[in-house]
Amino acid sequence: MSLRSSNKYYKVGVLLFPGADILDFAGPIEVLSHVSHNRNPENPKRMFEITTVACSPTIRAANLLTVHADLLLPDAIDRISDFHILVIPGGPPSVLQPLLENSTPELDLIRKFVALPVALLSGTRILLSICTGAFLLGAAGILGGMTVTTHHHALDRLRDICAQFNAPGDHTTTVLHRRYIDGGLLNETVFDSSRPEGSAQA
Repeated sequence: MSLRSSNKYYKVGVLLFPGADILDFAGPIEVLSHVSHNRNPENPKRMFEITTVACSPTIRAANLLTVHADLLLPDAIDRISDFHILVIPGGPPSVLQPLLENSTPELDLIRKFVALPVALLSGTRILLSICTGAFLLGAAGILGGMTVTTHHHALDRLRDICAQFNAPGDHTTTVLHRRYIDGGLLNETVFDSSRPEGSAQA
């Protein structure tokens, strides 16, 4: 088998929503977009194919940045099995609060991704939450028994969210003050300009 035929490629979905922190989604996109199977900057064979996903064709992120989404949430949910990696950015608690309701499509996207079987190509699927993006994972009810982290000012709020939304009988979620945590099935990380570990780990 040739080296070229053994190259692996991964599809990455990046969730966007109004008020999302710019670095939380732009940081992982920047890191992953520079990974390629060759060293030709003019024609890179990028390992990661990145698709932005949102509830509307354009969203206003933090600091009034307008971003055009590649795919609408209903279509992303229908095609969820295409993705090997799903990135969930954070934002201020006031921005995230409306997304924490049980019926939001953002939470539906997360639940359906976690329910997928193992991807044959990569041997796993990776759910990467950045900073307070862990709030959405907690509200989706998928962090029971996990050890997770978030922004250091939001640790108690994440504990409260997990206690509220964990399924009955689930083990308690352990929330720690860490730069990043690789939880195995789920990967939560704090990501800012000095902490690129989460995307590098992915």
